[in-house]
Order: sequence, then C-alpha cells, then structure tokens
Amino acid sequence: MAVRPAGAGDIEQLAQVHVRCWQETYRGMLSDAFLAAVDPADRLRLWRHLLGRPEPAEVWVACDGATVVGFAGARLLPAPGSPEGHPPPSSGDLELWGLYLLASHQGLGLGRRLLTAALGTEAASLWVAAGNGRAIGFYRRFGFEPDGARDILPDWEDLPEIRMVRPVQRFP
Repeated sequence: MAVRPAGAGDIEQLAQVHVRCWQETYRGMLSDAFLAAVDPADRLRLWRHLLGRPEPAEVWVACDGATVVGFAGARLLPAPGSPEGHPPPSSGDLELWGLYLLASHQGLGLGRRLLTAALGTEAASLWVAAGNGRAIGFYRRFGFEPDGARDILPDWEDLPEIRMVRPVQRFP
C-alpha cells in the first residue's frame, strides 16, 4: 500500500474510485436513486480538469499495488473565505476539499496517510456531511472540530454539511 502524488495517468481510476466512494460513503444519507445516477463521465471530466492541466491540482492517491483505492485533495481558498459565501475559517485558507477511501481499504492507516500528505501539520478546514459520524470521528482524531458553519447542498438532495477546522496540528 502506498500514498503518492496523483498524476495524469491516474485520471480514469480516480473517476471510478470517486463514484464508488460516494456510493459507499453516502448510502443512507442520499437516496439509492441519486447514488445510482452518479455519472462516472462527470467525474472523468473533473479529474481531467484537475490533473490534465499544466499546473495540476494538489491531489494524492492511495494505491493497493497499481490500483487506486482513495484520494485526498487540498487547495488554498480564494480570498475572502470559502466559495460558499461563509466567513473565512479561523484556521486560515488551506482547505481539504476531499478525502475518500474505498470501504475495503478503511482502517488500514491509509486515511491518516492521505490526510498527512494533503495537509501535513498545517492549520486547515474541511466540509463534511453532517450525518457522516464516521468521518467526523476520523477528523476529530486529527484535531478538527466543528466551527459552527453549516451549509446545505441543494444539488445533493439538500444534504446538510458542517465545516470543521483545526489549528496547526501537533501529532503525539
């Protein structure tokens, strides 16, 4: 098992893993019909945009051999604050925009390795589905706490999400 920077050669696998992770992660939070309708072609376009440009996005992949099983991505928020119109997080402008790992590969330390690759020990923020207790617990173990900001994703069946922030992390 390895964690490494993503490259253009990972685009197709990332699109497939992204869809599978959504279907696994959001089962019970979103309708089966919504999850079944997620189009891998949309994710393929996204990943081509993120990794196929001259200055690719900062993305890391978790691999089991040659197979991509998860990813994490970080970005700097545009000033002033998040694009959703919320006030800037107290943690500054570094945001974890995604961390997904196939259920079959959770509990093996890959999530921690992805998070560390994406953020290091920097102060950061992230958004997580309010009903995703497992993810919230995971992020809490790494110093993230809800800061009171909430949002609703209308295109995602009005899925509620919360923002979590952490100061500079000091690992034990």
